[in-house]
Amino acid sequence: MESHSISATSLLLENEIETEKGCFSRLLDLVYKSEGDDDEDFSTVKPIPFFQLFRFASKRERLAIGLAIFLSILVGMCSPFHTYLCGVITTLYVDVKEPIGNLEFLHQVWRLSSLYGVFFVFTFTVGYAENWLHAWASERISQRIRSEFISSVLAREAFNNDAASSGELSNRLSSNVDRIKDGIGDNIGEFVRAMSMFVSGSLLSFYLDWRTTLLLVWSGPICLLNSFLIPLLSSSASSKVVHLLDEANGISEEAILNIKTVASCNGEKTMIERYKSSLLSSLSPALRCGFVTALFDTIAPAIHYAFHIFGFWYGTVSYHSGRIEGAGDVFAVVGIAMGSSNSFTRLGPHLMAVMKARAAAAKVYHTIDSKTEVTEDPLTKLDPSNAAMKLRFVDVSYTFPSRSQPVLQNLSFSLSPGESLALVGKSGCGKSTTLKLLTRFFSADSGQILLDGKHLEDYDKKKWRRMVGVVSQEPSLFYGSIKENICLGRPFSDEQVEEACRVAYAHEFIMGLEEGYSTLLGPSGVALSGGQKQRIAIARAIVSNPRLLLLDEATSALDTKSERIVQEALDAASEGRTTIVVAHRLSTIKNVNKVIVMEEGRVVETGGYDELRCRHDGIFSRMVAAQEIERHEEERSIVESNSEESEKSDVIDNKNNEEIASEEFPVWKGGLLSLFFFNKKRALITTLLSVMRGIELPILALSFYFIFSTLKDIDYEEHLFWTMIGSTILAVYTSVIILISQTVHTYTSESTMRDLRIACFSSLMRRPMAYFDRKETSPAATSVLLSQQPPIAIAILNNSMSEVIECLFAGCVIAVLLFYFCIPSGFIGLAYLIIFFVTFVIVQHYSDKAYNEVVEIDKSGELATEIFDNVSTIQQLAVEGHFQQRFDEIQMRRRKPLATKIRCLSIVHAIDESEYMLLDFMATTIGIYFVYTGLINVKQMYATELFIAFLGVAAICMSDSFKDIISGSSAARLLFKLIDPTVNEKEKKDENHNEHMISRGSLHADSISFAYPSRPHKKTLNGVSFAVGEGRSLALVGPSGGGKSTVVNLIERFYNPTQGQLYIDDIPFSSIPSFSLRSSIALVSQEPVLFRGSIIDNVRLGSENVSEEEVRDACRMANAHEFIQHFPEGYSTPVGEKGRSLSGGQKQRIAIARALGRNPRVVHEALLTSARGRTSITIAHRLDTIRHCDEICFVEGGRIVERGGHEELMERRGRYAEMVDQQRLT
Repeated sequence: MESHSISATSLLLENEIETEKGCFSRLLDLVYKSEGDDDEDFSTVKPIPFFQLFRFASKRERLAIGLAIFLSILVGMCSPFHTYLCGVITTLYVDVKEPIGNLEFLHQVWRLSSLYGVFFVFTFTVGYAENWLHAWASERISQRIRSEFISSVLAREAFNNDAASSGELSNRLSSNVDRIKDGIGDNIGEFVRAMSMFVSGSLLSFYLDWRTTLLLVWSGPICLLNSFLIPLLSSSASSKVVHLLDEANGISEEAILNIKTVASCNGEKTMIERYKSSLLSSLSPALRCGFVTALFDTIAPAIHYAFHIFGFWYGTVSYHSGRIEGAGDVFAVVGIAMGSSNSFTRLGPHLMAVMKARAAAAKVYHTIDSKTEVTEDPLTKLDPSNAAMKLRFVDVSYTFPSRSQPVLQNLSFSLSPGESLALVGKSGCGKSTTLKLLTRFFSADSGQILLDGKHLEDYDKKKWRRMVGVVSQEPSLFYGSIKENICLGRPFSDEQVEEACRVAYAHEFIMGLEEGYSTLLGPSGVALSGGQKQRIAIARAIVSNPRLLLLDEATSALDTKSERIVQEALDAASEGRTTIVVAHRLSTIKNVNKVIVMEEGRVVETGGYDELRCRHDGIFSRMVAAQEIERHEEERSIVESNSEESEKSDVIDNKNNEEIASEEFPVWKGGLLSLFFFNKKRALITTLLSVMRGIELPILALSFYFIFSTLKDIDYEEHLFWTMIGSTILAVYTSVIILISQTVHTYTSESTMRDLRIACFSSLMRRPMAYFDRKETSPAATSVLLSQQPPIAIAILNNSMSEVIECLFAGCVIAVLLFYFCIPSGFIGLAYLIIFFVTFVIVQHYSDKAYNEVVEIDKSGELATEIFDNVSTIQQLAVEGHFQQRFDEIQMRRRKPLATKIRCLSIVHAIDESEYMLLDFMATTIGIYFVYTGLINVKQMYATELFIAFLGVAAICMSDSFKDIISGSSAARLLFKLIDPTVNEKEKKDENHNEHMISRGSLHADSISFAYPSRPHKKTLNGVSFAVGEGRSLALVGPSGGGKSTVVNLIERFYNPTQGQLYIDDIPFSSIPSFSLRSSIALVSQEPVLFRGSIIDNVRLGSENVSEEEVRDACRMANAHEFIQHFPEGYSTPVGEKGRSLSGGQKQRIAIARALGRNPRVVHEALLTSARGRTSITIAHRLDTIRHCDEICFVEGGRIVERGGHEELMERRGRYAEMVDQQRLT
């Protein structure tokens, strides 16, 4: 029997899927599509064979799975033999003539009922063991797969990782590995149990009565075929739902993570409409999918009822005609045959889970197997540690795989050991690509890159990267302390770290923090200003004492004073090292040995700095002239200024992060009931339908009681006829109610969750910026919450709550019937329910406690996202091993609490498998004594057994739903906390306000002071006053952390001053709604943000009424029109995730065009060149851009220490003049 079960399992799971016309093949394809995985990358990967799912299993884990499968076979065999035992006892009930005082009858029943107890103990023990083994092994295997996945991503070539976004990689790591875990875990156990039950039950029922069994055994295959038709007919709709929800999640994530950009453009309504449109589009296919599922879920019980009714009719007639010997055999044969067939029906979902696992594994293994490092044997590679560092490019050309135009064309230059070289030119000319080739992220299409005369690819890649120090234009920092960010697992002493930070001009501000070098940084280093992040990145690059320095805009984020000092430090660090600098700011390359000017991937000028500057008709000399400030100013000594206080005030240190001022924000306090009654009308309809479904169980129990009566009565025909008629009516009623209720539940759950998502997102878009400063409501936290919690919460609305109402109503009716037939048995049923629910609550408590521990420990998801987002930086630093170790350590730490959770779930599983045996033991052992004493008769005894058994069915169904309700209720509470109850008032206030009331754009600040809510005791502005008349310009300059960006935050109404007032057109800011104010103000930040969509969509953000011609005019003013026209799709060109399809300069110009397209009255940041006729405020480090401003304010330490025109301030020879001197180019 066991061998038959195993061979059947292998036959189903190892079925070849090559034949296009095969039903199984088409079904597999539909499974993939139903998961939304029909993208090109997936469709090209063939699902793996079943046994390949265990490719990463150890011998111990394979042994555990093998033992678990054997135990599953035993558990599956218990149910048919338990049903047979029920039939034997039923025969005793029917055959006994005088049970009262019949001691022999009492002992017979007791002996048989004791076997119920034996079955219970055996099934509970074996069920616990097999579930624990499956869960333990699948968890260990999935952990190993996750580790291998991270290892493969860290080893892949850069552009291979770019082909899949970080979101795609995260999805493969989480969702797809979870599918693999489901497929190799208890779903295999369920599959084997069902097969074991079907085979053993079929054999046993054929032995008891082959005629009845032959009639009933077909119900299983028919129902199985029915279950396979569901994905066949719903795959297209379910695939569309998955894609549209992914699209909605992408929109919300982008908008929330870049909330300041959205708010500054008044793009909240646009983002809400995009999000709403995506969710609304998903409703129709979700309803189609739900209806198809409901229709076929209706057919299955109808088929089951039909065979059941026919089986009992045929069995009863056969008993009375003598074809079946014992009355109990009728129940045994029908029960075993239908139970076996029903178990065959259950094969569908578990087989589907295995199929999904094979599909998911194909995708995951494809990523794992695409490692490129494995092809590079370190033993065959040269060691670059002794190289003299003589570099040479010989006719190097390179084209990105996604583009037709080459980035580099026959690029040639050489660099001697210890020399420094600068690459300059327009954005997109190939400077950064040249550095990528040097660090071996890309391989040249043609030409050679030589190191000491040998091909660079002949050297060991990791050893080469360890010898190269790189500082990129946009530095990447990771979650952890400052010291950990500098070391990244490399064995550097405290002295080495401190020395590197001193060279990078970072030591002073680090020591000003509460925890110094132990200060924790948030993800991506969000707790630091741009300049501070850059300095830590510089320290990280030079701490290893590299032989080659590559500086890609290394000082672009620094103020002038810091830039000069860091530049001197970098010059000193470059002594004896070969150095290549990529620069836009030409003040940083005065001391290099050689300058190469690039244009369209070619070298157009080469020479020394002074040599090229003196070529008056040259490209470089024109670039220098554009950046020159005052030639006649004399060099003067620098007066050092300590900006330590301002530096400290701009950083969120650990202590303050823990003591954030907890400003109260309005939230909707709700949970389970709030979600269920989110729409009261829908909730009432759902409740009514659940009650109507709940009547099924009590009536079904009564039908079994009436069938038993027909077996005891000699004149059974009329009784049997009406029993069958009643059962048929119940079958029709149940089928119709299932169809209606499931369809309604689908509509209710989908529409309610859509409304809740929109309410959450709308509230987040209208929240003040201080809301996002708190750790628990940071943009990252709220974004993850909004995408992850709705699928958990929707279970309450879809099935769980309705099942609880259904089972609760059924349980109440059954309890009434139980007390009616036998009051003592009613108390037995109640005692069981109390014991059951107390046990469930205790187990659930420990399970939830363990789960919370796992959640607290398991930060592997966040770490994986950091790795995927910054894999180039990790590879550049050659610290892949450090991040791999961190990930593996998290996996190891979560094992202990996870083991507790597995034990709890195994107990629940064991109860689920054996609970009905315990109920039969209790009901029979105690009930038969009541019969013996004459308290009840045999019919009443049988009725009470039935009602107690069905009471257990209701309890089990409720317990299954309770697990979803507990997790769903927590998810609902988290979602409701995102909702602002006053959001509708804010929207009406914005809509009713006249946004054109600001006509001139004059701006005035009156003694404003400000401290961020997250650090209320540290003022970033202290009594700042300034005035900008209509059409005039103001520039704010000064060191990093001085308060310049804070002024912008206040002008944009991201925050309100703690003291003082801002005025526009003499109207206080506080009396103008933020929406109207921002309609007249344009902002372009230091790091521009673009959103997924086309170029024209990005320019129109917040200004959808702008015509296409106006968009083109704005792009012309921003110097963007020309490069846009060169794209094949022009203004319809997708910018990609985070604008990755464009260079930094191109992103900046599109952001400027977006700001200008709104025709603002006040502009600030990067818009000075396009600010004619507008009031403008500019924050600048490059002083050549602001010399013509009407007024310049020098901001330091939260105060304006100097103000005046450029010439006036130069004559004073104060702080501004000092900064100008530092930027002089001649």
